Amino acid sequence: MNITNEAIDFLKTALEEDETKSVRIITEAGCCGPTLGLAVATPEETDEVKQFDTLTFAVAKEAEALAENVTLDVESTEDGITLVLRGLQPSC
Repeated sequence: MNITNEAIDFLKTALEEDETKSVRIITEAGCCGPTLGLAVATPEETDEVKQFDTLTFAVAKEAEALAENVTLDVESTEDGITLVLRGLQPSC
């Protein structure tokens, strides 16, 4: 998984007041199978963990294959800035 500087800055601001300074990339049920999701959570023992600035990013073991060619980025919408997973293959 790749993470843009913009996504790191966004998450640093979003997690400023949170004691947990880690984001965990996990699998979630999608409409046709597993997809990726993000959670503010402490890494688990089997996670692949990387430090970016003051944040910890952990990829759950079961999410590694799905996250391999994905980039966590930000996108501006009419509702504001949001996180996006670029390169994530649709589950359908």
